[in-house]
Amino acid sequence: MFFFNLILIGCLLPGNNLPESGIKNLDKIAHVTLFFLFSFSAIIGFIKQNQYPKLHFDAVKYVVGISTFMAIFTELLQHFVIPIRSFEIFDIIADFVGILLALCFFLYVRGDKKCGY
Repeated sequence: MFFFNLILIGCLLPGNNLPESGIKNLDKIAHVTLFFLFSFSAIIGFIKQNQYPKLHFDAVKYVVGISTFMAIFTELLQHFVIPIRSFEIFDIIADFVGILLALCFFLYVRGDKKCGY
């Protein structure tokens, strides 16, 4: 939940409230990092919970779906609702890279164990 809230706060701040940085494409690095952390922690969290068996066994599918929706939805909100923010396709691509890295890292860490996938 922490990374979910961090993504929403970061993506929905008005453009004039964002700090300037001299590092080129720092925002893309932030997108990749936040979506990686959100997706990986959500997969682990969904697997560890036992209250909803479907969520446990289909954790990866749910997290990829939720993360994908969130990546597109936050960009649309930036374009249509947030002042001085705009829709950037490269932000969505960076989000997808973070999601894919989280999935690959999960599969690497999981190894041969059958848990939630």
